[in-house]
Amino acid sequence: MRGENSAMLTFVLWVLGSLVLAAVVFLVANVMERREGQDDEAPGLGRFWRDFRSGLRRRRAAAPAPVETGMDEFFAATIEDAPGYVDPEELTDALHRARLQARSTWHVGTVRKPE
Repeated sequence: MRGENSAMLTFVLWVLGSLVLAAVVFLVANVMERREGQDDEAPGLGRFWRDFRSGLRRRRAAAPAPVETGMDEFFAATIEDAPGYVDPEELTDALHRARLQARSTWHVGTVRKPE
């Protein structure tokens, strides 16, 4: 019986600690947020609490309806004319520099076969 109470107390303490930590994270995020041009109210605990309550009262918007498109139409709509994320010439230059550096690096240690 004593072990069950101890396990339950440990669980409750972890849950409370998690909730306190989450509140601290929200508070720090709110204080560090800079709302330029929205209002002249200083960030702090009062503003955090008002924002938190207004977020709880906010009604959830309905999810948008799914759009049926084929794969060809999807890929045709997402084509970009900009250069790719990985430029082959840039990658080749980086590999060439790495190869030259690996050849010219002096290795200090000596490896000997175990006898």
